Amino acid sequence: METRQLKILVIDDNPDNVIVLKAMIHDVFSDATVLMAFSGRTGFEMAVSEDPDIILMDIIMPEMDGFEVCRKLKATPDLADIPVVFVTAARGDREHRILALECGGEGFISKPIDEQELLSQLRAMAKIRGANLQKRNEKERLNNRVRKQNVALKAAHSRTLKLLKSLEKENEARKKSEKALVEAQKLAHLGSYEFDFKNDKISCSEEALNIFGVASIDELNTKEQFLRFAQPEEIPVILENINKVMVEKSTADFIFRIFRQDGEERIINMRMIPQFDEEKNHIGNFGTVQDITRIRKTEEEIRYLSYHDYLTGLFNRRFYEEVLIKLDTDDNYPLTLVMADVNGLKMINDSFGHAVGDELLQKASNVIKSGCREKDVIARLGGDEFVIILTKTDAETAALIIKRLEVLAAREKIRGLKLSIAFGSRTKTRKEENIQQILKNAEDDMYRHKLYESASMRSKTIELIMNTLYEKSNREMMHSSRVGHICEKIGLRMKLDQDEINQIRTAGLIHDIGKMGIDEKILNKTGALSDEEWQEIKRHPEIGYRILSSVNEFSEMANCILEHHERWDGHGYPKGLKGEEISLQGRIVAVADSFDAMTSDRAYRKALAYDEAITEIKRCAGSHFDPLVAKMLVDVVHSEMIR
Repeated sequence: METRQLKILVIDDNPDNVIVLKAMIHDVFSDATVLMAFSGRTGFEMAVSEDPDIILMDIIMPEMDGFEVCRKLKATPDLADIPVVFVTAARGDREHRILALECGGEGFISKPIDEQELLSQLRAMAKIRGANLQKRNEKERLNNRVRKQNVALKAAHSRTLKLLKSLEKENEARKKSEKALVEAQKLAHLGSYEFDFKNDKISCSEEALNIFGVASIDELNTKEQFLRFAQPEEIPVILENINKVMVEKSTADFIFRIFRQDGEERIINMRMIPQFDEEKNHIGNFGTVQDITRIRKTEEEIRYLSYHDYLTGLFNRRFYEEVLIKLDTDDNYPLTLVMADVNGLKMINDSFGHAVGDELLQKASNVIKSGCREKDVIARLGGDEFVIILTKTDAETAALIIKRLEVLAAREKIRGLKLSIAFGSRTKTRKEENIQQILKNAEDDMYRHKLYESASMRSKTIELIMNTLYEKSNREMMHSSRVGHICEKIGLRMKLDQDEINQIRTAGLIHDIGKMGIDEKILNKTGALSDEEWQEIKRHPEIGYRILSSVNEFSEMANCILEHHERWDGHGYPKGLKGEEISLQGRIVAVADSFDAMTSDRAYRKALAYDEAITEIKRCAGSHFDPLVAKMLVDVVHSEMIR
């Protein structure tokens, strides 16, 4: 061991003792590495990090004495085999030796240290350390072998379990294969069959029998029995394909209709494949039979949807564009195209909701269908536009058809409003005329009619909307009437001309028209509104703007309705306008609306007295309200005491 470079850790709280020991060690083991620690705690930490071969340690040290350090070392698996030699004074020598042995120490040297004794102890400890390392390595080697064996055994065990499971699954799969095949055939409505010429025997799956609605193969065993299920007109096709298999020895794939035993009609797809032996002799047929009734119906539904409008059931633009090319021939002249447009759809959608708008379109399509002839092609081009193709129809006859449609439309009502449809037409009499130009001229003619009819209808719709709103909420009717009256008084006070006064009074009357698009439950709610309900209420200026902006006689008021909840300081809604960016009408309606709201009872609060409301209006002048308009309102209230 003297030739091996040792690593020795010396632990002593007296630096002089450490230095002396280091020197004595080097006299004996000149190549040894001596590590020094000056407290028990530091010595333990150094032992952990350095893994020394021998530890020389004092017993009496502050914080952690030598016995405690030794116990911790022996309790740590990676450090337990490091030999520990206690170095201490002669006093109490026997007692210390006993304690050293009890805590696991291997050696004991008394001070003053005898060099020969130190040499003997170090050599002995080096041998112990070498033996311990050998044991540690051997143990590690054995542990590694055990681990490898365990891993191999576990892998073998796992493979065995997998093999067993695989065999179980394969066995289970074999048991279920026939059942699974039957279920799969049921799901696909697909059956299989086989005909053996040698034994003159036919066999088939259960689903093949189900498709024909028979209980036994005996009912399908001959050609005559098989053909009795087919419809008479289908028999030639079936015989032709059977002959193809039997004579030409090639596969046949054909579709035909049958009547099952229970009388149900089914569409069948049958495949017949010739079967040959090794000498190429035709020994039988096999194949599949599939009930494709549901597939064909689905295909027909898809084909229908691809050419029809989902809402009205009329043909769609795609079908119209395809059929127009086919009908644009000499045989169909004169060919008249009629364009139709439902008046007021956008306003109905904005006011009453898209469900009512859809009802309007359905009524319009029903009117057009009932007023046209069976051979006429009617299509919805999209939105509120329809087109009618009248073959072999001159302009005079087309005019009579349009007149009939107008009469039928006038009889229909939705929400108290008469159905109004604008029509326009043009007739093609010669091949040289461009059909697309004919369509454009018909559309132009329709828009000329629409200008008058649509304007008239929109005005009636505004009146209907207000009446409907008042029906939804009697409070809204009284409120709107008072706001209109207050607006008129403010206009007179500001010396506006009569047209402006009339307009501002009307604006006050219809300022809440957008509430037509708000849920009735929210309008009539007795308690305070939730955040979501309040956000819904705040939409009414924009809804009102969309309704009014499409009507010429109300279009000038549309901005006023949009702005009547804007604030002078720019913190209003919906656009956050500020000061004179807000129209004068909007500013007047804002203060009139607020004053009436404050002085009217609400379900969640009592009305304010006039003087309290005036105080609030004055307080908010310059922030919520135009100061001048607010002053005009105060003057009106003081002078006329609005009721």
